Amino acid sequence: MLSKKLHRKMMFYTIFLLFIIWTLAEPNTALTFRDASFFILLLFLVQSWIEKKYLYTKLSVKYKNQADLLNNLFLNCPDLVYRKDSNLRYKDCNPIMRAMLNLDKKESIFNKTDYDFYPPKTAKIIRYYDRQVLESGRIVSYKIEKNQPNGENKIYETLLAPVTDKSHITGVIGILRDTTQFETLKEKLFIQNAQLESILNNMPYIVYMKDCEGKLIFCNKHLENKIGMSQNKLIGINFIEKYFSNLYDEIKQEDNQILATKENIVSEKQLNFFSESKSWYQIGKTPILDHKNNVVGIIVMIKNIDNEKALEAQKRNLVSTITHDLKTPTNAQLGAMNILLDGSLGELNQEQKEMIELSKNSNIYMKNMISTILSAYRFEEEPDTTNITVFNFYQLVHFTAKEIANLAITKQQNIIILSNLLDEDIQADKLQIKRAVMNLLSNAITYGFEKTDIVVNMQEQDNCIIFNVTNKGYHISDEKIKEIFEKYKTNENAKFNKASTGLGLYLSKKIIKSHNGEIYASSDMNNNCIFGFKIPRIFEIPQQKLKEKIS
Repeated sequence: MLSKKLHRKMMFYTIFLLFIIWTLAEPNTALTFRDASFFILLLFLVQSWIEKKYLYTKLSVKYKNQADLLNNLFLNCPDLVYRKDSNLRYKDCNPIMRAMLNLDKKESIFNKTDYDFYPPKTAKIIRYYDRQVLESGRIVSYKIEKNQPNGENKIYETLLAPVTDKSHITGVIGILRDTTQFETLKEKLFIQNAQLESILNNMPYIVYMKDCEGKLIFCNKHLENKIGMSQNKLIGINFIEKYFSNLYDEIKQEDNQILATKENIVSEKQLNFFSESKSWYQIGKTPILDHKNNVVGIIVMIKNIDNEKALEAQKRNLVSTITHDLKTPTNAQLGAMNILLDGSLGELNQEQKEMIELSKNSNIYMKNMISTILSAYRFEEEPDTTNITVFNFYQLVHFTAKEIANLAITKQQNIIILSNLLDEDIQADKLQIKRAVMNLLSNAITYGFEKTDIVVNMQEQDNCIIFNVTNKGYHISDEKIKEIFEKYKTNENAKFNKASTGLGLYLSKKIIKSHNGEIYASSDMNNNCIFGFKIPRIFEIPQQKLKEKIS
């Protein structure tokens, strides 16, 4: 479709062509050269006048549209906008600024100065920057504070620009943006960063952060002191690769694992990290995640644990020595009481036999307690030491219950064994599983009511063995259930508080977990307490541990 301008041009040139054709077709026409030139000139003047009229109309519409656009922007801009003349008196402002200055509709800003709205100190600052714009003609930015009628103090970031007319500066236009929230958050962030840096620098261990490529982005004073270099010089370098190249491959492997899994890694290693001699370090690594849950870096915390390791070794030696010194006389006492009971030193009456039998049961309980302590510490020392064999689980439970039956007899308790096992053979560490069964049975006898039944139930499910011990005992709260398998945690109910190491259930949990199983406990208001575990019928070594053993 032809534009209006092209259409007008085509009409003009058509009239001009028709005039030429007419003059050629009528040679006898009394038309002088002067008349023809006048006609052509008139034709061009008419065409020029028409184009000029259309141009004026178009410019007028464009100017009106631009004026309307500027006016709409001025009225609806979310920021505060104002105009001043060369004397720095207000000419106009938008509704947002009118509200900020607390002006009603009747009150005008026209011809007023900053001293009419701001404290003298603030007004002086505003006028200082306004004059800079008038004198230099450059854009200037600055910040001011304004107290609101409600007492709130707001911060505004101001942008000033000159208003020009034919290269002369005739005034100033200003745009103010409320940055109170941003400035408040920035100040809080600054305080938090200062607090965080203070905490990290005063921690008793090394802390540093690195990006995904291993380059340092932050470190605390402890790392600076160890390496002997300031943080500014360390930032941006891979100091592990530069200063500890012998550890680079191992650390890189751990970092790749964190990048892939987004999970923490905590390990204990004996390294000559900062000295010629080796020391024990606990190393914790945590991924830094962005708002899209992508890993953008890693936080590393390194703590020297030589003292803890030495203390742990002393503790193990002390426990081993004490338990050994207790075990020897306990076994001697048991031997002596067995000699008395079998009549080798003469016949005993019934009352004497009962007294010796009670003493013997107490010694057996003491022996089991000593064995539990030793087993717990040995298990912590070598948790992966297992001796996997195939054995009859039902027979193991039966013989274990028979061994501990004397403790149940003293409380007139009856141990009942139930089994729904179709296949009684399992593959596991027989000695460890026996300890777990013994500890659960001993727990049921110790904390069970007198003259009640202790029911042992064995079932199979999904190629797993389920072992439950049910007894009648005081209700155990949910809070206590959650921590009952932790070290040194015993039932604190005063009604049946017993002497205990608190290691039996803890050791049982360790044993069952090492067999890829789960251990559990429950208690209801009817005094029914259940302790049990579930383990796979066939023990499988985890792939990670299998690789470690092969290597």
